[in-house]
Amino acid sequence: MKKLRITIGDRSYDVTVEVLEDSPPHVAHPSSSGVPPTAAAPPPQSPPPVATPPAQAPAGSGSVRSPMSGSVTTINVKQGDQVEAGAVLLVLDAMKMENKVVAPASGSVKEVLVKEGDTVVEGQPLFVIQ
Repeated sequence: MKKLRITIGDRSYDVTVEVLEDSPPHVAHPSSSGVPPTAAAPPPQSPPPVATPPAQAPAGSGSVRSPMSGSVTTINVKQGDQVEAGAVLLVLDAMKMENKVVAPASGSVKEVLVKEGDTVVEGQPLFVIQ
C-alpha cells in the first residue's frame, strides 16, 4: 500500500493505493493522447498544515458564504436588520435536509445576495454583514 496526496484546486486529499507491480510511471506519447507529456511533480517533503476552523468572526466580518450547495427555502432577515452572532439568517435545503445558516458575528445586514428559491453552491456569498 502506498499513501498519496492529491490536490484539486485548493483542496488536498490523502488517499491510499495498492501497488500491483513496480514499474516506472507511464508517460503518454504526445501523438497517442493529444496531450503533451509533463514532468512528474516531486513528492511533498512534509504534509501541509491542517486547517483549523476559524474562530468566531468579529463584528463587521463581511461576507457570509454558503456552507454547501442547495436551495434557499427561507430567508429570515432583510437589508438593514441588526443581527446577533448565531442568529439564523436563512434555511438551505440540501438533499432534503434543512440546514440553518447563522450569522458569524453581530452586525447590520448590508446586503442580501440571494432570494428564496435560488440554488446556491458551496462558498457562494449569501449576505454582507457589517
